[in-house]
Amino acid sequence: MMTQYGLLIDYEYCTNCGSCQVTCQEEHDYSASETGIKVLVDGPWKTREGHWNFNNWPVVTDLCDLCAARTAKGKEPMCVHHCLANIITYGPVEDLAIKLSTKTKQFLVVPQYDPIAARGPFVSKNKGAHKAAHIEVQGTGKANYAVHRHDTKVDEISVEDVDATEN
Repeated sequence: MMTQYGLLIDYEYCTNCGSCQVTCQEEHDYSASETGIKVLVDGPWKTREGHWNFNNWPVVTDLCDLCAARTAKGKEPMCVHHCLANIITYGPVEDLAIKLSTKTKQFLVVPQYDPIAARGPFVSKNKGAHKAAHIEVQGTGKANYAVHRHDTKVDEISVEDVDATEN
């Protein structure tokens, strides 16, 4: 079996410096709107206990190929090499999974570069089944939205139903 590689990301110490994203864009000659890794931000917001929640998550996109040209030469991916907080680790998934179990506020990701080309378009195995939750946002001049139960179809709720819940 071929060894599978991934990234272990310790987001507890991510500062959102952007080094991972910028170096990825430079390495692959991506435009400003394209990247193989992007830092998502949650917070700051105050918890019930009065503490502050603030997390930065470097997440890979479908453009991440783990810097295949670099790793083929024994080098690290650019995001790992240039991470100022040293929170991104590259390696075999089996080794990273062991490290993952030693600490909280980490996640392990195994990117699949260009998944549509690699696996083909998504085809649902549950034809006719309605299992996913739906969120529908409709512009009505007001900031209204409706969250549907998992067994409710999108077209089964109307703007009138949303307006009725406001009163």
